[in-house]
Amino acid sequence: MTPRHPKLAAVNLGYRGMTLEQVHEVAVHGARLDVTQMRRERVRRASSVVERALKRRRKIYGLNTYVGHLRDREILPEDMVDYQYQLLAMHARGIGDPMPVQDVRAMMLVRIVGMSHGGSGAHPDVFDTLIRLLNAGIHPIVPQGGSVGASDLTQMAAVGLVLTGRGEAIYQGGVMPAAAALDRAGIECCQLRPKDGLALISANGMSIGTGALAVVDMERLSRLADEIGCLSLEAIGGNFEPLHAEVTGAKPFEGQLAAGKHMRESLSGSYIEGRREGASVQDPVSFRVMPQVHGAMREYIAFARNAVEIELNSSGDNPMVSLRSDDLISNGNFDPLVLGLSFESVRLALAHVAMLSERRINRLRFHGIPAGRMAAWRLRFPFRPYAGPSVHSASALLAEIKHLANPVTLATTLVNPDAEDHSTLAPQSVTLARTLLHRLQTLLTIEAVMACDVLGDAPELPILGVGSLAVCEAVGNVTTATGEDTSAAVFCEALRKRLFET
Repeated sequence: MTPRHPKLAAVNLGYRGMTLEQVHEVAVHGARLDVTQMRRERVRRASSVVERALKRRRKIYGLNTYVGHLRDREILPEDMVDYQYQLLAMHARGIGDPMPVQDVRAMMLVRIVGMSHGGSGAHPDVFDTLIRLLNAGIHPIVPQGGSVGASDLTQMAAVGLVLTGRGEAIYQGGVMPAAAALDRAGIECCQLRPKDGLALISANGMSIGTGALAVVDMERLSRLADEIGCLSLEAIGGNFEPLHAEVTGAKPFEGQLAAGKHMRESLSGSYIEGRREGASVQDPVSFRVMPQVHGAMREYIAFARNAVEIELNSSGDNPMVSLRSDDLISNGNFDPLVLGLSFESVRLALAHVAMLSERRINRLRFHGIPAGRMAAWRLRFPFRPYAGPSVHSASALLAEIKHLANPVTLATTLVNPDAEDHSTLAPQSVTLARTLLHRLQTLLTIEAVMACDVLGDAPELPILGVGSLAVCEAVGNVTTATGEDTSAAVFCEALRKRLFET
């Protein structure tokens, strides 16, 4: 996927921390990255710490010793530089399809931000070359699989190889050897120094970068889930009372307050706004508890946002360069468990939103059929005229979503019993969340179509709220654009992209 035109000409990496929205701008929209002299100076100072540490001849992991189970074996001085290239080659063993370009850009940006804190000890030439690659649009071919969430070693190694002129990259729309891409862009291959290879791979770039993109997408989904749920409430002539500020404020979770407020805004001007009674004294639970369930989703998205922002603007290098003590410190900051667990939690919250949506879809499909008279009604009207996605599709999606919500971080195994005996599977947790998110987008799209179908049966379209009306208009626009003969699958995907990606 080619980055779109940026909303911002450039994103500045300076005194303030990087935001998830800025990651989205650089990764998805292709914004240029500018780095201040303050950040560059910090990288230079950290690199000087590494040089001085080498002269002291103290054993330092990955600098003058090997890594993993060979960590106590020293490297001869004449082999230190060559070993940094070996680190890239031995870890670039990922599997699976190439990551999308926007994910690779996010990963590259995360490593640049991490290096700019000074904890990596990377040489300024490595830092500068990585920035130039990102801004030139040279995107390494990075396999999706292979990381266990204790630094995304395999993915980061694939990026590191391209800096040195090895591996493959996408440049100007074509896949080519990295050396050719660098030559066309006028960028020299990077010459590694001691610590540079480890600095390139010792980062959770995939987990943090894709996590940042996921959070931005989830926050957009949370708003649309409210609006689509409100549209369904209008379609059945439901009750407005459960959305009252007094009701949501009686249990003041921040997420519930935000969801209730947004739903009231979405229904502003609606024919049901302020109405005390609906078609029924009390609507089904899937309609009544929207503020509570959608609020819970917001709570856990906020948890995930906080985890990603802290990881993004921190140092996860091992060993970590300490500018304060002028030394390198062995540590475990490469373990992003909070991030991994935050995406475990958010998948459960998203699944509950999906459960409500699927129940509302079922209610909409059989709207107008009197309770207890289903069999008799079907004799008269076997099927309502309807050409959109079916309730069967919604049910199948919900089954997938529930499966994707299952925990993954506990499935870790021993990689190296003498060294790597715990990992987080954070990248798998994020990947499952993004897959689940896509399924939920499709499920909510089906709900929007069903609600519009029910409203279309009315003799006259009632006055809708401003938020739900925007959803209804999107359905109408895509219906017109795709035409009557379009399959339900093509129509549904076109509408999903219109609602969630534009």
